[in-house]
Amino acid sequence: MIEIANILEETIAESNDLSPSWGEIKEYNEHMRYRYRLTLDDITSVGKQLRVLEIGAFTGVVSVSLKKMGYSVTAHDIPFIVEDKSMKHFLVNNNVECVGLDLQDTVFPIQDEKFDLIVFNEVLEHLCFNAIPLLREFNRLLDNGGRVYCATPNLACLRNRVYLSRGKGFLSPISSLLLQLQPGMATSVGLHWREWTKDELVELFNASGFHVDRHWYRQHIRGIKIRNRIVNALYTVFPALQPGQVGVFKKD
Repeated sequence: MIEIANILEETIAESNDLSPSWGEIKEYNEHMRYRYRLTLDDITSVGKQLRVLEIGAFTGVVSVSLKKMGYSVTAHDIPFIVEDKSMKHFLVNNNVECVGLDLQDTVFPIQDEKFDLIVFNEVLEHLCFNAIPLLREFNRLLDNGGRVYCATPNLACLRNRVYLSRGKGFLSPISSLLLQLQPGMATSVGLHWREWTKDELVELFNASGFHVDRHWYRQHIRGIKIRNRIVNALYTVFPALQPGQVGVFKKD
């Protein structure tokens, strides 16, 4: 575990030093630090030295960390992110293969059954199209017995229930939808178009040729304030109220 922590800190520092054309990434990496560690720990529990495809690699921290941990890694993102000169150099310099593709195009220029694990971490909620064809493409890319590690928000979490009880929405505001109409801004990045309950998530993967291997709920950040401690105690009794969920889905 100490080795993972050291690898993660080293990789975050390397990523923070990048200057991609699409903006500053240090603040995002700091925001995601806790979740990065959760992801790396979870993946080691799935298996070691696997052939991994990370969907939506973004700042490259998870992909590069996994490569340093002994995995064979291919990093995917939309072209203007993963093909940025600074980002691509970071990935390639760490022996991580790259593939740039808009997920709505669905078909990856990759051979059948190339991977043992697909990391689909906090991407599903950003898709503004039917996810089933994409998940079926994942099925094609995975070897027999391959898995998808999917982390995504929990639609039925406590926060969302409270918002609904007050007659308020909890997904992207209308102002964000208006922004999408501006030239050059039509992208799913940054918006939550759809969130899922556990049962819906399982049904979605079942329809795409997978069965659930494991599923659990989780928090995104560590709670340290008194109010957070009270909420944490509630989560202990009712884990399904936590804001995040993770499913490991195995290819049928």
